[in-house]
Amino acid sequence: MNDKARLAAFKAFSRIAKGAYSNLISDFGELKSIDRAFAESIALGTLERKVTLEWVLAKYVKSGTKKDILYLLMTGVYQILYMDRVPDSAACDETVTLAKSIFGQKSAGFVNAVLREICRSRDKLLSDIESSEGYIKYSANEELYRLLESQYGSDIENIFGAFFGKSNTVLRVNTLKSDAVSVANAIGGEVISDTTVICGEPQKALALIASGEFYIQGLASQRAVALLGAERGQTVIDVCACPGGKSLGAAIDMCNEGKVLSFDLHANKLPLIEKSAKTLGIDIIKTEKQDARVAKEELFGAADRVICDVPCSGSGVMGSKPEIKYKSPSDFCGLYTTQRAIIRTAAKYLKAGGVMVYSTCSINKLENEEIIKDFLSENGGYRLICEETCLPYGKEKEGFYMAKIKREF
Repeated sequence: MNDKARLAAFKAFSRIAKGAYSNLISDFGELKSIDRAFAESIALGTLERKVTLEWVLAKYVKSGTKKDILYLLMTGVYQILYMDRVPDSAACDETVTLAKSIFGQKSAGFVNAVLREICRSRDKLLSDIESSEGYIKYSANEELYRLLESQYGSDIENIFGAFFGKSNTVLRVNTLKSDAVSVANAIGGEVISDTTVICGEPQKALALIASGEFYIQGLASQRAVALLGAERGQTVIDVCACPGGKSLGAAIDMCNEGKVLSFDLHANKLPLIEKSAKTLGIDIIKTEKQDARVAKEELFGAADRVICDVPCSGSGVMGSKPEIKYKSPSDFCGLYTTQRAIIRTAAKYLKAGGVMVYSTCSINKLENEEIIKDFLSENGGYRLICEETCLPYGKEKEGFYMAKIKREF
């Protein structure tokens, strides 16, 4: 691997550390595929272990060191501690070379001294990390870790440990055009159900996605659509629809017969749903800009089914979005108010006997069970049918919550 890949990794991680979203990083575009993969592995791996690496470096680096130098050191330490196929000498030498070209000779000498000492102490450091407090070992904001620990107890290590594993690429089969066996054969995947295939070759799936025979949708998200139980000829309202997976899934379950109203606050995102629907051969979806907190009174009592997938912390998908691990619970407080407002409004769209599925990609019970409990206590005429939390070490490989609510009258 050459230093261009390591330079790209450093630049990408620096941007993420300064607030960019990991899925929007594009510093790797000019690299060859093998170098790009290496750069992505370093950048995202360093992000995934950020708190742990900071804890390690605090043993060797004085406060006041420039942040960019620390970020470069973190990419080097990550390679030494966690990339077994990278020789310590290469991780150290190449990082020092980068330090010299970016920061100058004096800083390069400092980087060299720190990394050499870490190389010598590698085994002890890994042992110390393993026996450290959970938020250090699993690299998370301490308050966030404590919050989830208070909710899940001894299960917390299984939960956070799962965020280090890679999730599967899961496909929702478009049964309007194809079937699970045909899709699995085409992309080298595994059939999970009549509507679900786990992708063995993600790049091949992406190459064939324009066929409209499937689209990418997580297993837990698919389960939420199945829980909705949308049927032919019904009216479905999706109050926070983008990027549209649940609207599309409901339309497929309805055999493209009936009406799906897909609302979202951000008008610029609605064309994504429209484009996907066209590719899949779905023509019953109508999109509209709408704040889910604000009621459309003309639709009160109009829906057989309501999809209420609310904005959330994303604490269940920290494996794919590791920057979420470093947020404080105080960052989520505004979400609780929004979630309560949305479910109150969404429920008004249900007919008597209609069903709403409330869901989040969070495992924080303050966004899930507590929201449902408060809604039911404050609003008569609704009944909880069931609720379920998927944890990231389960077969879904992500954390997710769903609750099925029926309007009785």
